[in-house]
Amino acid sequence: MKSWGVSVASAACTAAAAAAARSLGDDDEEKKMAARKPSESEEDFPKLTAEERECLAGVDSSLFGFQRLHEDGARTKALLLKAIRCYDAYILKSEGKVEPEVFCQLGHFNLLLDNYPKALSAYQRYYSLQSDYWKNAAFLYGLGMVYFHYNAFQWAIKAFQEVLYIDPSFSRAKEIHLRLGLMFKVNTDYDLSLKHFQLALIDSTPCTLSKAEIHFHIAHLYEIQKKYRAAKEAYESLLQTENLPVQVKATTLQQLGWMHHTVEQLGDKANKDSYAIQCLQKSLETDPDSGQSWYFLGRCYSSIGKVQDAFISYRQSIDKSEASADTWCSIGVLYQQQNQPMDALQAYICAVQLDHSHAAAWMDLGTLYESCNQPQDAIKCYINATCSKSCSNVTALTARIKCLQAQLCNLQQGSLQSKSKMLPSIEEAWSLPIPAELTSRQGALNTAQQQAGKCSSAW
Repeated sequence: MKSWGVSVASAACTAAAAAAARSLGDDDEEKKMAARKPSESEEDFPKLTAEERECLAGVDSSLFGFQRLHEDGARTKALLLKAIRCYDAYILKSEGKVEPEVFCQLGHFNLLLDNYPKALSAYQRYYSLQSDYWKNAAFLYGLGMVYFHYNAFQWAIKAFQEVLYIDPSFSRAKEIHLRLGLMFKVNTDYDLSLKHFQLALIDSTPCTLSKAEIHFHIAHLYEIQKKYRAAKEAYESLLQTENLPVQVKATTLQQLGWMHHTVEQLGDKANKDSYAIQCLQKSLETDPDSGQSWYFLGRCYSSIGKVQDAFISYRQSIDKSEASADTWCSIGVLYQQQNQPMDALQAYICAVQLDHSHAAAWMDLGTLYESCNQPQDAIKCYINATCSKSCSNVTALTARIKCLQAQLCNLQQGSLQSKSKMLPSIEEAWSLPIPAELTSRQGALNTAQQQAGKCSSAW
């Protein structure tokens, strides 16, 4: 893309939209077609009434996220769909001679309907035709929203920053600060992220996130920067907020509980685990359908030796979020600790069927095979673990693989791995059905087995 220009006043988008809509109205269209003999397709050419054109004149990207077209805006949705048909037909009949504003408005309409591919295409056409596109704040904002949807953060950030540059009083400045905060957070630019979240907080205009949700993101910023004391205070302060939205409360308690379970500096283990379990239980009282909170609670119970409570929590997690490789991996660990290798094997297999790149499950499965004196299968599992981008100890695993391979080379074939194996080989285990007793819901089995067919084995 070209470099976007210098600061000027925002273009009069509404006036441009009105001009574009008028070009598609009854009167103008009839004049254009009067000189030609109307064909059947021309007679069917969709037209916008004067009232519809007037309604569309005020429609642009700034309405995105603030009109619930799928719930209570059926009339507006129908108008947008009709306008798109009109614009598309007009473009087809214009033989390339189309005002740039038509494409800009077409981008807005498609954006409001969540049709991101068509919105991007229309915005790109406007960009290529309109030399001073950089003056149009609504265009840049809509383009930024499309880029944000596609996680093209570099371009979204550039578009949003340019909106603020050319029009500091843009009606959706708060929404821009919010999304810049989210993107800089993902990009690990935490100082800029915090700056934009704070700018969003002091702006009193409407926004798609509540103040409580923005406060949650600020608390989470502290946590991921390992400023755990500040994060703890921010989370606990947020929980004191009156009329805190249910989902924000549940997520805050979930995060606070898990942080206490995983962070050593927040106290001694007994007190941390007790507080973590208390937070997670309160989170589940608020949102009992959270598979993630059930999983975290299972991990907490497992760490203090409450095996039965851990199993119950893990099964609840599977009920609420079936395709959870983390949960199945943790179930495998629990079975392995209870000296139930076959059950552990089947749980690990379920984990890697759901997520073929789950490094922890592959490593645990390799350890299980080693403990059962099946080094060839262990090697295959360790190799799969090292192929995962999430593997954090490739060097140690590579050394272990070489050690096992050397053992196999120095001994006669079959002396280490006899025909009477304790566990099925990895190839055999991959095709075994997951027993129903490992889960309380048949759907989880179906999900895992469907995923298994999509995974390509690496042995």
